[in-house]
Amino acid sequence: MPDKRRLLVVSHGFPPYYGGAEHAAGHLAAAAVSSGRWEVDVLTSDIGGRLPARERWRGVNVVRVPARKKKWANHNVVELHSFLRSASRNMEIRRPDWILAHFTLPGGEVARRWAGRFGVPYAVVLHGADVPDSQKRRFGAVYPLIKPLVRRVWRQAARVIAVSDGLRELALRTWPEGRIEVVPNGVDIERFRPAEMPTVRDGGTLVVVAVARLVEIKGLQHLIAALARIPADMRSQIRLRLCGTGPYEGELRRQVREAGLDEQVEFAGLIAYDEIPRQLRQSDVFVLPSLQEGLPLSLLEAMASGLPVVATAVGGIPGVVKDGVNGLLVPAAAPAALRDALVRLLANPALRQRLGTAARRDSLDWSWAAVWERYEALLSPAT
Repeated sequence: MPDKRRLLVVSHGFPPYYGGAEHAAGHLAAAAVSSGRWEVDVLTSDIGGRLPARERWRGVNVVRVPARKKKWANHNVVELHSFLRSASRNMEIRRPDWILAHFTLPGGEVARRWAGRFGVPYAVVLHGADVPDSQKRRFGAVYPLIKPLVRRVWRQAARVIAVSDGLRELALRTWPEGRIEVVPNGVDIERFRPAEMPTVRDGGTLVVVAVARLVEIKGLQHLIAALARIPADMRSQIRLRLCGTGPYEGELRRQVREAGLDEQVEFAGLIAYDEIPRQLRQSDVFVLPSLQEGLPLSLLEAMASGLPVVATAVGGIPGVVKDGVNGLLVPAAAPAALRDALVRLLANPALRQRLGTAARRDSLDWSWAAVWERYEALLSPAT
């Protein structure tokens, strides 16, 4: 067998850190190792000293550099800059054949610097917030300042990869002359699979689950508003479980309290990633009411688990959720449409079963091994 190629992955977050894009970085790194054709090193953050400096993870060599971090979940601009400084310093990193960075900043800038030192090509993966104007409420004041840096990272990259067509189109507004490939996220179809004996209840409690960071852009406030609009006799049959944490939790709790939904809504907190498959298998419906997305890993994992999904038609979601076929699509920020979708699924167990079966079937095409093959084809000698 020819010598293995060496890949350096740069990502400010990496398992066991919580976050869909960060776990996507982990799955891709592990898939590269499993292919038998790559040795993989990862350069990431120690999440404020919470994680060891060096670790062997699923065949991957993980190197974590000190980076300022207060909370376990979510990063702010100061913390991201802390990783940029720390990861750019001289350290013992083996010379790779390629560098694969997740997120334009800080990962792409770190990759650009190391690629220049090693004389090797780098690729950068766009996940969402790293694309200017994708999350204006959260980073609106920062985007005008970083656009020149973003364009420099993209121009000097050998490959720029977006996880959805919508994200590619948004990125081209900042870089009109650019060439951006699209490779969607994948899913671990072995870990995320339907319950062996799925429960299809008629007239019982409908368990609705959302797995997301509790931030405004995830649109959970509209899901709570939708629940409040359901007639009381039907609402009593629904239980909503919110899995996640974040700065918007206090506002969501206030909304639940004022709507009198304390009996219907459970704040389950931050769920360990290994526990998420069980949470999904114990649920009947998955809802993701985001205002903007790339291609959320949590959505693909719910579909692989055989759940009917209700999601907003934003970002890359319409590329995988086909309305009435493997899920239900609703407009963003539309509580009435969310309410109607939930009522429809509550009243029709056969529809839930049909959508969930189709979702699982479609997910089989999105294995991480298959997704990595598409990445590997791009990591050929740069042209």
